[in-house]
Amino acid sequence: MHANRQLHANRRRRIGAVAAAALLAGLFSAPAGHAAEPRRTVENLDRGLVAVPSGEGTFLSWRLLGTEYARHGNAIAFNVYKNGRRLNRAPVINSTTYQDNTRGTGTYTVRAVINGRERKASSSALDFSRGYAEIPLTTADGYSVQHAWPGDLDGDGRYELVVSRLSQARDKPDLLEAYTLTGERLWRVDLGPGSYTQAGGNGANDPAPAAISGSTAIGGYRNDDNVTVYDLDSDGKAEVLVHTADGTTFADGATVTASSPANQFVSVIDGATGTERARQPVPDDFVADGPSGGHFGIAYLDGQHPSLVTKLVTRVGAKRGAFRILLQTWDFDGTDLTRRWKYVVPSGSGATGFHQIRTVDVDQDGTDEIADGNYVVGSDGTLRYVVDGAGHGDRFHIADLDPDRPGLEGFAIQQAELGVLPKFPWYYYDADTGERLVTGQHPADWENDTDIDVGRGSTGDIDPDHPGYEYWTSTADVTAPGAGVYNVQDGKVSTTTPSVNFRIWWDGDKASELLDYTHVEKWNPATQSSAKIFNPSGVVSGARNATPFYGDLVGDWREEILAETADHTALRLYTTTEPTKTRLYTLAQNPEYRLGWTVRGYLQSTYTDYYLGTETRRVPKPSITLPEGAVSRDDHA
Repeated sequence: MHANRQLHANRRRRIGAVAAAALLAGLFSAPAGHAAEPRRTVENLDRGLVAVPSGEGTFLSWRLLGTEYARHGNAIAFNVYKNGRRLNRAPVINSTTYQDNTRGTGTYTVRAVINGRERKASSSALDFSRGYAEIPLTTADGYSVQHAWPGDLDGDGRYELVVSRLSQARDKPDLLEAYTLTGERLWRVDLGPGSYTQAGGNGANDPAPAAISGSTAIGGYRNDDNVTVYDLDSDGKAEVLVHTADGTTFADGATVTASSPANQFVSVIDGATGTERARQPVPDDFVADGPSGGHFGIAYLDGQHPSLVTKLVTRVGAKRGAFRILLQTWDFDGTDLTRRWKYVVPSGSGATGFHQIRTVDVDQDGTDEIADGNYVVGSDGTLRYVVDGAGHGDRFHIADLDPDRPGLEGFAIQQAELGVLPKFPWYYYDADTGERLVTGQHPADWENDTDIDVGRGSTGDIDPDHPGYEYWTSTADVTAPGAGVYNVQDGKVSTTTPSVNFRIWWDGDKASELLDYTHVEKWNPATQSSAKIFNPSGVVSGARNATPFYGDLVGDWREEILAETADHTALRLYTTTEPTKTRLYTLAQNPEYRLGWTVRGYLQSTYTDYYLGTETRRVPKPSITLPEGAVSRDDHA
């Protein structure tokens, strides 16, 4: 009996797969992709299936992998299973979601259907039975989570999280901890006295040498991060890269010992165990100025392999003294951390850093550049451009903002404070050349710094009546020439503005929603106002009104929100249950988007390197590949 049932089940499965292939052949054609070479080595992710209570049943969401989309385009369908029984009559082709209203609980899996063949079952769904996944934090009184970095630390295809836990005291060290999405703590690294004790320097705001943030009571710049997470040696398991100093203690008890408390290092930490694998001293160019703050990130400088990028910053002299900036890039082969190139930003060049970096292929030649505010450094470590007339601002954004214009564009704001006056409040520019395309104007009758200061700015496709993205700032005076919402093609489209913190893809359309504090808003162009569409209880935001992380961590292409509970004892991961007819490969395997997770500072919105908005119809195939010898987790029948 059992054998006959299995035979019929296999036959039904095969018929469904053939039907799906036929349907897909008629409905989809593979879009043109980027050049075949070079191809970036990316993470070997699993299906990322999640099961969330919704309506009268369970909402299921999973990944279309970028690696399989690169090979097969849209000729991929899915079958959904509960306790081994297929739920869908016809293969799912229009999205990577499914609403199950059958009775009872069960274990969910999905299977891809490619070229008429059903592939192996995914791992079982991640449990969101409370409407979110809860990750308990190990006791650390007085601490809160500032940032979280995703990475596949153990090589199982599912992301884990590395989090920075900070105190507001002058006698407690910064902590790095790693957790699974199911709530297991893997390890803790104690950054030691070097994370809260200043150790020399000639500025008024010198960072502690091992500090992983400047948002505590100790000196440093509030945008400092000095941590990132990525699989640098492409062995399938991510490493953690961090500034360390004398007294840093790793998960196995090993401690950094240095000849001076001011000495700084870059350490490579094993993501699975929390133990140190390699260490190098930071460049000594700024030693006379004291320890450096700054940012970490990842870039593909050769187009194929990831490299670590460290931005070192010191401030010479008193509080309003000049900043000095050095970029150092590093490679890790599994054993040794080696220097690739170094670039010291020349004084007098006009290059001015912002509060974070972005690593992105601005000229779309396959290799990444490093954008730092109003200037860009090329993949070879030479200055590419400085935006004419631009100075310092808090945030900037780079993406394909205009679908009808070749290449990528950028939007940046300009700050005014303590007598440092910008020439304009914001600018929209060509990300490849730095040419300003549209430039904002100051009010004609401004009287003091605050009249022309722009502290925040954002961009996203929030108005479907106009092609491309919109951009806007936090300018309070709605009568000012630079205030309001602007469309990249049609100019000013609103005199009022929505929140300016983050753009997020949350509901079922391809337009952007807005994330501020812990809630999601939807902008209504007709009323020029916003309404909350998601507002979880019991969680709080942190510095800059930001949650520790948001992004496409699990499920389909839409983004999740990671927030800390109000009592600081747990993290909660929220995912959308909004239905959608849009199907895209996971954003986590888009080159620009994934690298956006590796940089922090003042946390910024993340973007894809192709146009993703209301007008998106066909998505280019990513030029990516799995590590050598790796086989896709869902590639077998």
